[in-house]
Amino acid sequence: MTPMQRAGLAGWLIIAGLSGCAAGILPPSESTIAILQSYQNQLDSRVASGHLTRAQARDLLYAKLVEIQPPLPNLGDLVEFRKQVEAQVEAKVLTPEQAEAKLAAHESEMMTRWEEMAAKYAREQREFDRLKKEQERGFQQQQMPVGGRPF
Repeated sequence: MTPMQRAGLAGWLIIAGLSGCAAGILPPSESTIAILQSYQNQLDSRVASGHLTRAQARDLLYAKLVEIQPPLPNLGDLVEFRKQVEAQVEAKVLTPEQAEAKLAAHESEMMTRWEEMAAKYAREQREFDRLKKEQERGFQQQQMPVGGRPF
């Protein structure tokens, strides 16, 4: 195997490895995260201005989260956590203020995690694209005759 063939094989193995990362649950895109953050900011403004209660805003946010396709990783866990906290309020284990603090912290943590996943996935996709272009250039150079002119 020539050095160029080995390099080509190595390049395709790297590309296959990167694309294999995407074979599992797809992380959200950076644009999806930006839209969610903007929506959450709008809801926060409506709460601050008195147009919505915090509970109404949370209901709207969760409705938006459920609409996202492909589904957000671990969204079911977040929904379940919310149900548990609401049950604790009903059982008088938590005050509404304590519940709000717990929910806000957990939601913020999940949003940060989704943002990190989106950024990592975007970096991997850029690297995949770079390697693919590099591989294509190498293949094109391999196809050129010794004189440097195409057939």
